[in-house]
Amino acid sequence: MKLKSIIAAAVLSAVGTFASAQTHDLKIATFVTPKHGMSKWIDGWAASLEEKSEGRLKFEILHGAQMGPPPAYYDLASNGQADITWVLHGATPGRFKLTEISNMPYLFCSAEQATRVLNDPSVRALTDPEHRGVKVLTTFMHPPGQINMKGGPVLALSDLEGKAMRPPSKTVGQLIAMLGGKPVGLPPTAMAEALQKGTIDGTMIDYGGAGLAFQLGPFLTDITEVYAYTSSFALVMNPDSFGDLPADLQAMVDESLVGISPQIGQIWDKLDAIGKDVLTKAGVNIHTLSDEETAKFQAVGAAQTARYLASLNDAGLPGDDVMAAIKAAIEVVGPVGPGCQS
Repeated sequence: MKLKSIIAAAVLSAVGTFASAQTHDLKIATFVTPKHGMSKWIDGWAASLEEKSEGRLKFEILHGAQMGPPPAYYDLASNGQADITWVLHGATPGRFKLTEISNMPYLFCSAEQATRVLNDPSVRALTDPEHRGVKVLTTFMHPPGQINMKGGPVLALSDLEGKAMRPPSKTVGQLIAMLGGKPVGLPPTAMAEALQKGTIDGTMIDYGGAGLAFQLGPFLTDITEVYAYTSSFALVMNPDSFGDLPADLQAMVDESLVGISPQIGQIWDKLDAIGKDVLTKAGVNIHTLSDEETAKFQAVGAAQTARYLASLNDAGLPGDDVMAAIKAAIEVVGPVGPGCQS
């Protein structure tokens, strides 16, 4: 009996050793170019996990929308077609109603500030549950967007009246409409051609997106700095893919994401500065609003936010609680990063 026990223990030990040495292949999918700063961050993050796990974690990374357009990426993770994906919340309007509170106008002044706030534990406690069918690894936001025009600047609220503007999300489309413009839905890859043909008069987008991601410099004449909106993203994982990992690898993945919000936010803020430089060198004129006009824009933003929160309250959702958590986190984080006024 003692010999049998020894043999059984040896077998279990061998099985455990085999399991711990097993390679786990994971697929990561994104919808942007591999040259994008966030894509490069994901590449580095995956490489560091491969090294730390001594090859037990292996990643195949598919950048450049190889698995479909932006709206597809949440379901790619939830149904297991990909193990980890980069999700744009605004690509599926209404699906993440509480998270999209962070997309309301004039909340944030930089990507770092916004990313740190969106990952605050009190905020995540309220927004993570609506990410059904996935494990949220981390959330992040791009720098506040500007008004990008072809054919003349926007120097007053009235200058937007009747202008055809491409919004990056439904939330920004609502803002454009409330500002007097006409939102025109287009995929981001169609912006340059639409500006060139005059299908749209302009677009709301951040400097990094305009100057680098979509190279709009040749098709723009003027940009007005309004720092009006941000869009939220999440890096998410299929829960079965995570659950299939041994406990030590699960802990390794979780630990790799602790405290990385400043790093990710700074990557996006640097892209903004680089994008602005590219655009100015392309001859695009940069403008700012007067204090009086800025107040008008911000009043419209406040009205949109109030209306959105009221709609959530009417639906029985804790919109006010999420906004309170966001504002409390903003007070803790403070005005960090470019665009913020101390």
